[in-house]
This record gives sequence, C-alpha cells and structure tokens, in this order.
Amino acid sequence: MIKAIIFDLDDTLYDQKAPFSTALAQTFSRALTPAEVAHVFKRFHEFNDETFEQVSSQALSLEAWQTARIRHALASVDTQPITTDWAIQFQMAYHAALQHIQLFGGLADVLTKLSRCFKIGIITNGPAQIQRDKLHQLQVEHYVHPDHIYISEELGIAKPDPSIFTTWAHHVGIKATEAVYVGDNATLDMTSAKHAGWQTFWFNHRQNDQVKPAVVPDQIIQSPDELNELLLALSQAATL
Repeated sequence: MIKAIIFDLDDTLYDQKAPFSTALAQTFSRALTPAEVAHVFKRFHEFNDETFEQVSSQALSLEAWQTARIRHALASVDTQPITTDWAIQFQMAYHAALQHIQLFGGLADVLTKLSRCFKIGIITNGPAQIQRDKLHQLQVEHYVHPDHIYISEELGIAKPDPSIFTTWAHHVGIKATEAVYVGDNATLDMTSAKHAGWQTFWFNHRQNDQVKPAVVPDQIIQSPDELNELLLALSQAATL
C-alpha cells in the first residue's frame, strides 16, 4: 500500500524550461529558434543533473559550475566563446526568472488532495538556498511538512546515492515499498529510487527516449495532465 508520494523539484513540479528560455531571450546575442531553445535547455538540464556532485564535493565552486553549464549548453549553437561576464549576466537573469515559477497547471489542487491521504515529500539535488527559494515560490509549504523536504546540500547525500531515499523513509517511518518517487531524470530519479526499493513514476514529459532508466519504472507519464490524472486516481483510491 502506498503511504507516501515524494517528488523531485526541477522540471518535475514546475517547467524549468520557462525561466531558462526567458533568461536566454533577455541576454543572448540572437534569437534562437524553438528547436534550438529546446536543444540548449536539454543540454543545460542534463549538465545540471550530471555534474552537481562536483559542487557537492567542492571540486567546483557554485559560480564556476553555473558558468560551465551555460557554456556547455550553448556550445552546439554558438561558435563564439561565451565570456564569463555574459555567463554572469545570464545567471542573474535566470535567477530573476526563477522568482516567477509556478507549479505545473492543476498540480496545486492535486497536491492539496494528496496531502489529505498521503505523506508528501521532496527529494532534490541542488544548492540549499536556491532550492528552498524555488520551493517557497511554488508555495510547497502548503502541501509538504518542512521535515519531509530533503535537499542534497543540507544532508550531504545526493542522488543517485540510494541512501537519500532510505534515509527519508526511515525518518518518516514507512517501508520502502510504501513510497513512490516522481521524477523526470531516468538515472538520478528512477534508477536510484528503485535501488532503494521504492516505486517509481517517470515523469518523462520531455519525451527523452535516448536515455532510459536502467530499471523499469512502475509508471511512465508523458505530460503534466497525465501526471495529474494518475495522482488524482491514487487519492481517490485512498479514500474508498
């Protein structure tokens, strides 16, 4: 029986591409086509997920990592070198755009209903203050107890280490088989949560078919509406 539903943050609770696109439009030297923006964002998002451990281990400073990720993202569409000054301008614009993020459409009502039936949590990699600012902007405190929010920098544990999931379950007092993790990343979210014994819902709304989980997710969801429908079905079943 499912007793807890835990979510990733970036590109799972909100559309991370929206603030990224806004910052790029405000700072980049030319207008990019929708296809270029999608490609650049994909590289940006993947770089985030694949390299943040270098910040956690202090191999890279946060500022150096932020500069490196936008350089990496744009490498395939821009032949001119990305200057540090421009990268800083982009980061400032991106930070400002993050102050206007919103939950995916309909998700607020779904989370309200879920919170009446299940323990709701967040497990996210990232810098603590930046992630907490996003969560506050999304008003996650209305649905999630503060003790059920796990941010990698605060714990000293980061996905894909399965122990971040087992620690959460132990803290809340549930069995691994009673937890579901919802996330967009095939490796960091799906594979690592499965290795902790959790059920997994792959929110593959970017329809990234090149990278697949090393394990089979319990559910594959390809749109925000589909995710809302699945979660509502769970809340309705829990009240029967």
